Amino acid sequence: MNKNNINFQVHRTKEGTICEVVSGLLLLISLILCFIMLSQTPEGAAAMFIQTGTTAIGVVLILCLAYFPKTFNVPDDSPAEVYVATIRFVRIVAVLMSLLALSITTATYLSLSPTLPLVGFGIIFVPALAWYLYVCWKAKKSSHSKL
Repeated sequence: MNKNNINFQVHRTKEGTICEVVSGLLLLISLILCFIMLSQTPEGAAAMFIQTGTTAIGVVLILCLAYFPKTFNVPDDSPAEVYVATIRFVRIVAVLMSLLALSITTATYLSLSPTLPLVGFGIIFVPALAWYLYVCWKAKKSSHSKL
């Protein structure tokens, strides 16, 4: 139990729905592209199906995790803002993972280097991680100054 007695429950919100729909659409587009690849090059499409399917399972688990903040590894004395930021960050990661799956599938379809999507993912992920860490640091700093 939290020392702050924060009983955090997450309900359906527009933000959550938007992240879920965007993630689903990106994965669906990736699957459609896999089917197009299957008709042209069956050996390359099999790896893309595995990659997209694995990513889809991971995205579903991450999006479900956003509804259960008690499972996060957040210290008990953290303010509520840290839980909110963590939920938002988890949803951002789900969208980024879906985008990464689509990027890798597209790069493979266009015979481009698969490292390009990874570099793009890193360029987007690092500022998102920095934002999350800043919000957590700011929330903890403001909660400790109130004591």
